[in-house]
Amino acid sequence: MTTQVVRRFGGAVQIMRVAVLGLLLGLVCDARAQQCDSDFVGDREMGAQIAARQCAACHGSAGIAVTTQIPNLAGQLPEYLVKQLEAFRASPGGKALRPSPVMSPLVAALSKSDVTALAAYYSTLSPPTNTARDLARLELGRTIYTKGNPEEGLPACITCHRPTGSGIRPDFPRLAGQSADYVENQLSAWMAVRGKPGKLMTMIVPHLQPAERQAVADYVAQLH
Repeated sequence: MTTQVVRRFGGAVQIMRVAVLGLLLGLVCDARAQQCDSDFVGDREMGAQIAARQCAACHGSAGIAVTTQIPNLAGQLPEYLVKQLEAFRASPGGKALRPSPVMSPLVAALSKSDVTALAAYYSTLSPPTNTARDLARLELGRTIYTKGNPEEGLPACITCHRPTGSGIRPDFPRLAGQSADYVENQLSAWMAVRGKPGKLMTMIVPHLQPAERQAVADYVAQLH
């Protein structure tokens, strides 16, 4: 085999290993659903107050964003919300994992308990129901989401994000309820903005063609 084929095969194996781990985690969480739903600790009332004061202008008073370019936070998995909020925070003497001129200053003013309070609050809100931008793309989107594209080394999204887009705690986010525009933009900008060696999505996104990104985004948007 050529070096390129070997590298491609090795990358596909690594992707599948992580995907299988995600599936197993999901099965464990299903078997212990009540515990999975109740084990996150955060002050929801305080989170509601912080959200109204600092987050509602962009993410809406009920966690539903004011534009399709901003993520909806309602119903998102709490651990994932904490992880992403903390990624905007710069480490002492260092940089944030997700530097943002908007989010980084806001998160810098939050304490750890503020962050968990926000996550607890938003995770209990009802996520919105969105629609596909183009119904003609749904079949391709369904194929990529549920089956992937084995010929291109692309695993199915369903492995980590579940059939209904509900995600798997703690690391695989809920996708159902996000707008198609936001999902497509995140996939398009992943390598430049969030791509890091060893991260699962960093290995997956390069295998997605532009038409596939559009189709998956439309399919995700209409999940509920």
